[in-house]
Amino acid sequence: MDTGICTLVDLDVPIDELVRAIAAAGFSHVSLSHDPAHAMYQTADGRARLRALLDETGLRLNYIHAPLAGWVDLASLDEQTRRASLELTKLSIMACGELAGNAVVAHVSGLFEIPEAQLDGMATQALSSLDELAACAGEHGVMMCIENLPCVEDCSRVTARVMRLLDNADIHFCLDPCHATIMNDNAVELMRMMAPRVRVTHLSDTMGEADSHLIPFEGNVDWGSVTSLLGAAGYDGVVDLESSLWMLRMRHAEGRPHREDPLPSSLEKYLARAQNAARRLGESIRAARAN
Repeated sequence: MDTGICTLVDLDVPIDELVRAIAAAGFSHVSLSHDPAHAMYQTADGRARLRALLDETGLRLNYIHAPLAGWVDLASLDEQTRRASLELTKLSIMACGELAGNAVVAHVSGLFEIPEAQLDGMATQALSSLDELAACAGEHGVMMCIENLPCVEDCSRVTARVMRLLDNADIHFCLDPCHATIMNDNAVELMRMMAPRVRVTHLSDTMGEADSHLIPFEGNVDWGSVTSLLGAAGYDGVVDLESSLWMLRMRHAEGRPHREDPLPSSLEKYLARAQNAARRLGESIRAARAN
């Protein structure tokens, strides 16, 4: 299966250097992180530079992660905030289409605490936003995907409601097993529900307490279940990792490593380990699909 990794792997490295390193590690695809300023796709010149970089390296674009910030909220009850969030996501959709990418991934809701009384109203707002984004994505020839979020965050309660209520077949899922596993005894059930609609993956690992973005097989994610569920659902997309040396390095530099965090390595060595993990996962998904 094709393998990819998101530029979240190291946002301290300039985009040109990072994309070349990802290609050198043997990945077939690259995906762009939540930070447009790092990839510079928010301008026509930036998109042209990215197009040339993809042509040079032979990499293909899998997805763009829509911008993230505390106030970016497709489910916001404040209409101006919702409209601003829609426009940012549409920027990602337009850029993805121009760069011949496959999909845009978005969080349904922002990261603020959400009163119980607002959850249903926010889910309704999110569904309206997603209908608009699905139409936009169709116009640009890309898929629109929403991502599962850690159950310890209020935004996941909005996301769960949206996933249950969603009847727009043009909205797909991005599976994040790390998010699913954090403080969640029902991770496998969540992933089983999602699997038939998964078109993009954010594959990384965790010990179960935090959003660690480790390389797969370095934590406690049940990768046997992940690959079995994806294979049984017929998943044949990119085996795309969202592991992050950048986040690991920051945790060590700030003296707040997560439990069982490995020591940071060079980018070259990190990408080699990530590629090995991606290939291993791809083999397991393919075997499950064959069965």
